[in-house]
Amino acid sequence: MFKAGIFDLDDTLYNYKNVNKIALGELRKYTCKVLSINEELFDEAFKYGRDSTKEGLEEYAAGHNRMIYCQKTLEFLGVNPTSYALEMYEVYWNSILENMKLNDGVIELFEYFKNNEIKIAICTDLTTHIQHRKLRKLGIDKYIDCIVTSEEAGAEKPNIRMFNLCIEKLGISSCEAFYVGDSFKKDIVGANNAGILPIWYTNIGLNESIEKSEFEYKRIDKLVQVKEYINNS
Repeated sequence: MFKAGIFDLDDTLYNYKNVNKIALGELRKYTCKVLSINEELFDEAFKYGRDSTKEGLEEYAAGHNRMIYCQKTLEFLGVNPTSYALEMYEVYWNSILENMKLNDGVIELFEYFKNNEIKIAICTDLTTHIQHRKLRKLGIDKYIDCIVTSEEAGAEKPNIRMFNLCIEKLGISSCEAFYVGDSFKKDIVGANNAGILPIWYTNIGLNESIEKSEFEYKRIDKLVQVKEYINNS
């Protein structure tokens, strides 16, 4: 019997891609209004801000830091970043938090784990502060036994340090845990390298082509299917 389930957060427990699109729209609207610029110029500046932040920081949580994105966006535009960067950051993340919704089956699954004394961990890239805010806003913080972020681990998935830190915090061996995530490269490969059973949560239909791999992994398109796999293991 498994003693713990480790979960990715973004695009696994909620749909990040959709809310990110909404949040970028709100950020664009705010910035264009306060700076009296057009959308094309904003998009060019924000792309610079995002890309230049990621350059050299892609393996670290700082590569995702929207505060730095906003600062560099303003620098590209020749605007003092101390005047608007904080407001831009808040516009973006407030929109994310306001529009987030749990994916179907999360509460049912977490209730099942708690009733069966299976611990729950979150293993997620990005900065610690905002990931904690997301867990609170989604209303699942009470289910979580521990969290590991790439900011804390000093490396991003699939680096084995993140997965090993989860195992250490849970106080179990890697073979006693399973991992659920949406990214094959980051989540599934990383979990396998750490000796954790990988479960790939993907919107690709189960009858469609799948990622080829030299190792064994499970694949689901509904989170509640996790119960079936762990009960049959």
